[in-house]
Amino acid sequence: MTACVTKKKYQELENSKKELELKLNKKVSDCENRSAEYLGKISELDGNIASLDKRIGFLHDSLGNCRVKLAENQEYIHGLGDRLDEQKKRLAAELDTKNKILQTKELELNNALAKAEEERIKLENLRKELEKTVVRVRMLESELNRKDSAVRALKDEIAKALAGFDELDIKVEYRNGKVYVSMAEKLLFKSGSISVDPNGQEALLKLADALNKKPDVTVTVEGHTDNKPMNGEKIKDNWDLSVLRGTSIVRILSEDGKMNPSRITASGRGETNPISDNGSAEGRAKNRRTEIILTPKLDKIFEILNNN
Repeated sequence: MTACVTKKKYQELENSKKELELKLNKKVSDCENRSAEYLGKISELDGNIASLDKRIGFLHDSLGNCRVKLAENQEYIHGLGDRLDEQKKRLAAELDTKNKILQTKELELNNALAKAEEERIKLENLRKELEKTVVRVRMLESELNRKDSAVRALKDEIAKALAGFDELDIKVEYRNGKVYVSMAEKLLFKSGSISVDPNGQEALLKLADALNKKPDVTVTVEGHTDNKPMNGEKIKDNWDLSVLRGTSIVRILSEDGKMNPSRITASGRGETNPISDNGSAEGRAKNRRTEIILTPKLDKIFEILNNN
């Protein structure tokens, strides 16, 4: 590459050669008479010409080599361009694939963000609902505690009102948030009868007097029997007996005891809910009873439970 010359230089050399030849011819013509004098110079010029010819040959060879190198470089550059085009195409395809993947990921991310926002809103709503529920639970606990305290106080008051009838087998108990007043048959009824005895009436009036001071308490009168069947025309079976006895007590509580009838419910369980074994006389006597169930109104509790 360092020996390469341009065509212009080459042409200049050719022109120089021709000029020298003309000069030599002129010199030869002009110096025929002085040939001896200039033989040395001619020889020197011939040497120079030979050197120039050699130089021209060398430059010609170098120019050929340069052309070969140039062709090789052009071919290399062309091949490099083809490889570059292939690489560009491959990179463009990879970029397109990655862009599609990125778009898919962005869509998935947006969907995930939208879903996360929905879940956040749901969670916030649940949190608010939980806060409301906690408030309702606290209110409910407070109301239940208040009711429980009131029921226990009611149990003590009823037990105090009926304290004079202990020997007649009256039991006042607190169970499941209610007050149960259990009266044995011997206090209220003769065997098979639905008419309340005087002692039983007195106890019921004491009970009515105490309950009139508690207007928010509802009363359920349940009659219970043993398993001995009834054989009568007016009273067909133990179901009939238990209900009629409950009705007799309700009349005394409402008519003589002046209780509001809307507060009282008469019912009968017959022999279906024994508290003792009916296989013995003692057990059957325990089963023949009347239970008066006192339940405080639960309006406030239901209001809390139903409050959205």
